Amino acid sequence: MGKYGEIIDFIDFSILVLFTVELILKIVVYRGSFFKESWNIFDLFVISISIVPSAGSFTVLRSLRIIRTLRLLKNIPKLRLIIESLLHAIPSIGWIVVLLGIVYYTFGVIGTNLFAADFPEYFGDLGKSLFSLFQIMTLESWSSGIARPVLESMPGAWVYFISFILIATYTTLNVFIAIVVNTMNEVSLKDLQEEEQHIKDFVKEENDKVHTKLNRILGKLGELEEEEQDVVSY
Repeated sequence: MGKYGEIIDFIDFSILVLFTVELILKIVVYRGSFFKESWNIFDLFVISISIVPSAGSFTVLRSLRIIRTLRLLKNIPKLRLIIESLLHAIPSIGWIVVLLGIVYYTFGVIGTNLFAADFPEYFGDLGKSLFSLFQIMTLESWSSGIARPVLESMPGAWVYFISFILIATYTTLNVFIAIVVNTMNEVSLKDLQEEEQHIKDFVKEENDKVHTKLNRILGKLGELEEEEQDVVSY
């Protein structure tokens, strides 16, 4: 900013002006239907924050203008598909979070009861146990950092650690990933079906137009034939 501050501010201001003009044009054209599209509401929110004066208590809100970068999401089909898939997967992900919370709480209580006396730095209370379990779930130094020191004092503790890893890491998280992937497939299929339906509607509309024109032509031919017969008869 010390070297290119004026250029950066000018570019930022120019982009803000373009975004604002675009938003105003959309509101004028779409009117009430503008607010029915979630991406339009998002744009309105982002631009409104960007216009807020950078002074006083508004400074924090002004710093949120960086989220204008997220406008790229709706203009890149692949990114938009990922975001829409995640949003559609939220209800199912919520139940996975509930399941994972139950697993965490159960193993946290067990770990606190078993290891708190000998390893208070890892399992001294429920909060420390939950944090240790999170480290174990991510598989980050779980063996050398937590499990092996515990196993030196309690050889049978491997059952606790292996059970948690199998349930939390290899089962629950994989189910989480499976839900997201399945939702992405459903959203992609839905988009394909909508696109296919648009194509069918377009083809049907064009066919109707062709049939209408053919009927008019046939009607004209019929009228000409009748006139020709009248002339011949006369």
